[in-house]
Amino acid sequence: MTTETRRNTRTSWPSARSLRRPSALLEAVAVVTMLFVPRIGFAQQAIPSESEVRVEVVVLSAGGERITAGRLEIESVDGSDRPVGAKDVLHLPEDDEPVYVVLSRTGSYRVRAAAPGHVARSVSVTGRQSPGTLKIVLAVDPYVLPTLRAGGAREHPALIPRSAHTVRFDREPLTYATVDEWLTDLPGAYTRRSGGGGQVLSVRGSRPADVLALLDGVPLNDPITGVADLSSIPTSTLETATLLRGAASRAFGSGASAGVLLLTSRRATETGANIGLRMESYGGRGGDLHIGTAARHSRIGLTLSASRTDNDFSYENRARPGSPIEARRNSDIAAVHVAASGGYRGAHASLRFDRTERGVPSRIGTTLFDAARAEDRSWTAHAGIEGHGARASASVRSQRLGYQEAPGDPQSAQEVTEARLAVEIQRQGTLPATAGLRLTGERVEGDGLTDAATRGLLGGYVGSSLRVGPLLVEPSVAADVSGSHSAVSPELGVVAPLGREARAWARVGQGFRLPTLGDLYFASQYRIRANPELLPERVTLDAEVGAAGRVTLGRLRLEVDGVAWFRRTEDPVVWLASAVAAWSPQNLGELLSRGIEIEAGVTPNEVAEWGWRIQLAGSVERSRVGFGDNRNALPYHPAASGRLTVMGWRRALGARADLRYTGSRTTSLAATRELPSFATLDVSAQHGLSSGAVGLDLLIRVENLLDHRYELIEMFPEPGRRLIVRLEARRVNE
Repeated sequence: MTTETRRNTRTSWPSARSLRRPSALLEAVAVVTMLFVPRIGFAQQAIPSESEVRVEVVVLSAGGERITAGRLEIESVDGSDRPVGAKDVLHLPEDDEPVYVVLSRTGSYRVRAAAPGHVARSVSVTGRQSPGTLKIVLAVDPYVLPTLRAGGAREHPALIPRSAHTVRFDREPLTYATVDEWLTDLPGAYTRRSGGGGQVLSVRGSRPADVLALLDGVPLNDPITGVADLSSIPTSTLETATLLRGAASRAFGSGASAGVLLLTSRRATETGANIGLRMESYGGRGGDLHIGTAARHSRIGLTLSASRTDNDFSYENRARPGSPIEARRNSDIAAVHVAASGGYRGAHASLRFDRTERGVPSRIGTTLFDAARAEDRSWTAHAGIEGHGARASASVRSQRLGYQEAPGDPQSAQEVTEARLAVEIQRQGTLPATAGLRLTGERVEGDGLTDAATRGLLGGYVGSSLRVGPLLVEPSVAADVSGSHSAVSPELGVVAPLGREARAWARVGQGFRLPTLGDLYFASQYRIRANPELLPERVTLDAEVGAAGRVTLGRLRLEVDGVAWFRRTEDPVVWLASAVAAWSPQNLGELLSRGIEIEAGVTPNEVAEWGWRIQLAGSVERSRVGFGDNRNALPYHPAASGRLTVMGWRRALGARADLRYTGSRTTSLAATRELPSFATLDVSAQHGLSSGAVGLDLLIRVENLLDHRYELIEMFPEPGRRLIVRLEARRVNE
């Protein structure tokens, strides 16, 4: 038995999605091996003899579209031409080239197809009765859990090995409807609502301002507060998301001192259409539509999304005598999003509009701000080009932030403009190297500012990737300049293989964050005074050590990933009470953060049409800020958090249960009050149907099944039990 493909011998790194599957490490090792070992058999044009037959193998998804990223295992069953149990492994090409296998006419075989995001399937075939074309249809894996992969984000070649999680929202439209839902599954990532109703992210014991969020290369972080509101970006308008932990100022500049969240707008990858509808408790409803067309070298896509949530849930008002049951007021949210994209060969461009209008809920028991409204309206334009060994991109974002204290009052607003230009060059050969240049600019004008505040940042970096025996060593250094401030950010990463399915890695580096324009210049009527004398924050040491392995124990497959990390930040900017104002920002000594993250999963070793998976993920962290021995915990950071997930599926029907735990949190730097720990239970079921080129997916989920009441921010209650129903229909044109 031989196998062949009609394609050239070029190879590529596995996609970010493929690195999230249980067999991804083995696939990655195979790809690396093919880079250095002459290819035998797979790239040859085998001609079957009279005793053999050539069969084309086509792998399709339940919706009828062809799968072009995965693998085939052809196993001999009766040993007519090869020993029983002998296997050939063939990777499906990423283009439309056909795949053939040559079978003995007297042999019997088992062909197993596996692809990222699908349930593997095996079929039996004999050479004597074999058809000319063997079609294998794979059901969609109802749930794909995130798995830690060091150095897995190869779509960003400038990144050295580090802890990274990546998700393809365009291929998993039901599993995660919001970025927050995905981040909740990741250890070391903690999201919470801000007092104004937005969604903010902390990574590894950081403050939200220490995490840089980029949408198509443009920062989502508000230049006034430094915080990115993730609630304003639905996943239906996104293609991918990647969370990188640890200081990444070397590749992304200021603000990436604790981590980076990379978001890309959805692009057309195939010709077809998707329409989705969702209904939720507390008046939640919404819908989205995506239309795309893709040819061999060109693509055009359009995405529309609209949603509204009333959030009129009941809660126990502990601030009033008798703790009466009241309804939450002024916490509704309405949003609309439009995104268009296009590309030809290596060039691509996108344009999107986002608008979110929400109430600003007051604390329970008070009427302050109980009628305030906030509006966030933005345009984002992005264009880029990629060629052999080089890439360049330019992005600009125009944002208007409006605030109205009460109906009828004039709206206070700030106009924000952010732009970023990036160029990267890669050199291959005996000494591979990467060099890049980036230029970013910010401008804020409007109420609260005497004059327009502007700032520019120029940075460059250079790095290399070296093979030292079995080790992959990646040193790099960056330099950034902004006005009178400058920073040098070196990094060093090392990855060591530990057998076929295990590896270890280590990384050490530095980072920085400039004070926000609000810290420096913003003057508020509520006795808040800016501080133009602030120094930039400096991460003098950011390090992590991790290991990951896969092992087969009988009929079970065990996966374990673990990371230990440490970060030291000098001159962190902290808002404190002062003698001249109610609040004012100051550089406060140093911030020390350390912790451990772990993920462990168990699955059956033999995957069939049914399956199950158990995963445990959690983190323990400690962050203390202050001078000398006078240090306190950062507010609203749990010392421990975790998740236990149990799931099972049969074909396209799946069920999942998540038990989540969040530890206690202090509410201020003084640490005089503490919110208790809590646990919630979420359950869901998902089912997929298909008929020809039309597919239908349904998700029903109940969050907080036991109706536990808790607060993520003091005096801002969270809703109880919530029912979510999502339905998506898709059509792919063959």
